[in-house]
Amino acid sequence: MTELKPTKLISSSSNVVIMTIIALIWLTLQVNGFSLLFAAFVAILWVEFFMSRFLLKNLTVKRKIQRNRAFIDQKIKIDYTIHNKSPIKLIVWFLPMVESASSASKIRKKKLILKPREEAKISSHIYFGKRGIKDVSKCLLSYPDPLGFFKHWITYEAPEEILVLPSLMEFENFPLRLRELLPGLKSDFKLMEDMTYMKGIREYSGDPLNKIHWKISAKMNSLYVKEFNYTAISRTHLYLDLNLSKEVFARDVWGRIREFYEEQAILAASSLIHWSAKIGHKIDLTVVGKKVLRSTGSFSNDWVKTVELLAISEGTNTGPELSDVLSTDVEKLTPATTVVLFSMYLTDSILPVLLKARARCSRVIVILMPYGFRDPRYKPARSYELLPIDMRDLKEKAAALEEEQIIVRILRDNQSLQEVVMEIEQQSV
Repeated sequence: MTELKPTKLISSSSNVVIMTIIALIWLTLQVNGFSLLFAAFVAILWVEFFMSRFLLKNLTVKRKIQRNRAFIDQKIKIDYTIHNKSPIKLIVWFLPMVESASSASKIRKKKLILKPREEAKISSHIYFGKRGIKDVSKCLLSYPDPLGFFKHWITYEAPEEILVLPSLMEFENFPLRLRELLPGLKSDFKLMEDMTYMKGIREYSGDPLNKIHWKISAKMNSLYVKEFNYTAISRTHLYLDLNLSKEVFARDVWGRIREFYEEQAILAASSLIHWSAKIGHKIDLTVVGKKVLRSTGSFSNDWVKTVELLAISEGTNTGPELSDVLSTDVEKLTPATTVVLFSMYLTDSILPVLLKARARCSRVIVILMPYGFRDPRYKPARSYELLPIDMRDLKEKAAALEEEQIIVRILRDNQSLQEVVMEIEQQSV
């Protein structure tokens, strides 16, 4: 449990002040039973005013959050405990101050009756519809005078944040080109066979004699060979471009499109990282946004750390260029690396950089999604989006680049990312 401290107390006392002025004027002009009674009533109001302020500042407020990491639309439970240490009953209104909650259960303003020296407990369930860091450090308590003459508001606070991670979608496969040898782990790529993992048999087709399964061959009256699993991992470097290219015309229009693209691109990147880690492959991430952010070597036990980087990533209309960042990284690439680029808007001016990268690595895959992509759970609809002329030029030149293992795909808004990935995979076979 985290204990919150009172930080700001505001009071509305204008009605009491007006009544005090009236009482003083009345007593000045005439002293009688009615003026004295009115003055006594005002004095009682001031006693209640200062006593309620004192009691509000001396409550003990504690908070417990179920988790500090959550995915978009994942339920988070927050428990509050408010202890009234005084011997006086206090009736207050309680409101958690949660930043950017998309929906909430029982998080609205609540009336609490704080009995003398007893605790009141409140539970709230919140959801966030957008990724990022959410501030949950504050809560608000208010005390309204039963007769409506004054009101206090006090903020209790202790620093605490919830990191909302981007959503994930399922990948069935992704065309990663080569693998690094890693004995002892199974893989689907034929770099090194592990003789301790036999997955089946098949008919003989010119294989080495030591792979023939003689017992099965004798029973089947035909030659059969043993099939083994393979041991390796892939090494992938993912570049996520969240910025608006300096080559883009109509920047006001594309600037608004970029905000939608940013969320789609982060969804795609986080899903690829999760899929890669789940099957035991290694992936490095570079985010080209307001800042160039990097995460190296996500395996199955730490992929969340890389996705956390995506949760706080932001793009801009005037940030670093993807081509510049990739140019500085070319020398770090190895022949076992697959370079994957997610971007919104690229022209054929990036081709020299892609060729340099391909000379150092195994394969370069560029996936452009200017208008986002279709959720695979829904059927495709008719698309009316038109590609800019310079992106169509890049698409035409991409066909000639595939022989050099530079693959460029431009997603339409009615295509799913998985469909394009499967298309690349099938053409690679």
